Amino acid sequence: MVFIIDNLMLKGTLFKMMYNEGFFINEYGMKEILIDNASMMGIDFSTVKVCERLRKLAALDRLKIDESTHRSNLNKHLFNYIEYCGMSVKEYIKQYLTNLQPYMIERNKDGEYNKGIICVLDNLYKVSLYIKADSTFGEEAIISFHESSINGIAKENSVIGNKAERYVPVFADSIGSIDLNSGNVSLKLIAQRGMLVLPLSIVGIKCENVFIVREADINNQFLEYCNQYIRDLYTSNIDLDYNSISVFSVLQQISFTSYGKDTFLSISLLIDSLTHQNDTISKKAADFALITFAGNLKLTKEQRTELVDLINTKYSVSSIKSIECITQRVIDNLKTIPIVGVKSVES
Repeated sequence: MVFIIDNLMLKGTLFKMMYNEGFFINEYGMKEILIDNASMMGIDFSTVKVCERLRKLAALDRLKIDESTHRSNLNKHLFNYIEYCGMSVKEYIKQYLTNLQPYMIERNKDGEYNKGIICVLDNLYKVSLYIKADSTFGEEAIISFHESSINGIAKENSVIGNKAERYVPVFADSIGSIDLNSGNVSLKLIAQRGMLVLPLSIVGIKCENVFIVREADINNQFLEYCNQYIRDLYTSNIDLDYNSISVFSVLQQISFTSYGKDTFLSISLLIDSLTHQNDTISKKAADFALITFAGNLKLTKEQRTELVDLINTKYSVSSIKSIECITQRVIDNLKTIPIVGVKSVES
């Protein structure tokens, strides 16, 4: 890692001054803490090494995608969506692993039946993302990448409120400025959810080979993006009262396929918004927004067929109680829209 410090490098012997609660100022003027001390303060480092390993595999381009079909026949719908968005599956997964952060994942040791296997769950979605890297048989790691499901059903994550003061470890791409008064560091890092990649600048504290940051400083930027996108759909395209619905407040309310900008993403995000509402008025508003959006699309016959197939495949693994009714109404509306490029025949 290259440190960009700009006139803040301290000359001479190493300068380390012990701070309260185990913090000290290092030779660069950064506030720093040892992992043991940070762990005693409740910061979780259990996934740092495994995340670092996955990031290195991606950086070395030692990936082969597991494209086999599971017994449930429901593990490849994200591949279809990635290709729908114009990326190859391998390049996308390489990008995703490169941007993975330790706090996003938890270890799934039940799947690590050999020493060469790494198995984690990214739980910061409505349905967890299952990632497995198997390098048992050679230098190339075989990657499984799909929404987590049991017996063909993708169980939704419990919605856990944002912990404003939860601090987590991250890998920084570079360092900006250092506040010599506080020792805090301005970090540059790339964060990713689904197809959305955000370059972020946040404040952190050095902790050996990682930095400690406030989790909400990252998550809130994704929430703001999705809420603003929903607001734009309501006010620009549909002319509805955005204030009549409940906004997203945690990442577990948003699906993998709801980050980015494309037609299927908009439908996915509007479905997430609908299933997030808690009262009749807000549900009606969100339902009207979804159906109106679907009914006003301009698609070729091929685009409509592809979109319907994606909807059927994606939501066939959902545990949402009313999802079949919701998706069928969307599909019915898609089937009523005029097809682009097809002239009407007058009688």
